[in-house]
Amino acid sequence: MKGMKGVIWLAIPVVLAGCDLVQDRYRMEFRDGSWREIAISPFSNEARWREGCATGEIQVDMTLPLKRGKVVNGREQLLIGGELFELEDARLYRGNGMVLGQAPDHIQRGLKGLDVCRTLRPDRGALPKLKGKGFGD
Repeated sequence: MKGMKGVIWLAIPVVLAGCDLVQDRYRMEFRDGSWREIAISPFSNEARWREGCATGEIQVDMTLPLKRGKVVNGREQLLIGGELFELEDARLYRGNGMVLGQAPDHIQRGLKGLDVCRTLRPDRGALPKLKGKGFGD
């Protein structure tokens, strides 16, 4: 009976917080600070795909269908939104060679990032210079 009470106390936070507690999040940050994140729940047939900029704007937030496939060479095949991914330990490999990791500081070097984030940021020298009056000049 004591063991059953322990299981119930462990299950209560999962029920109250939902399945977000058991989601695996695979994130990648680009050089410019923009990021891409895919969250996969082991009990669901959907994956959550999010993309955002370094300034905090979330550009893409969508739920895509998820199909699990065979395990080939130690990597589980996943079909997320019709695109092939491979899952191995704490890394999610995309078909184009992009790697998403579970560590929050996983940075994919050599990639520019999201185009929409670069258009939100003004070019250097593009803003007008403000001059204060009455401060000597």
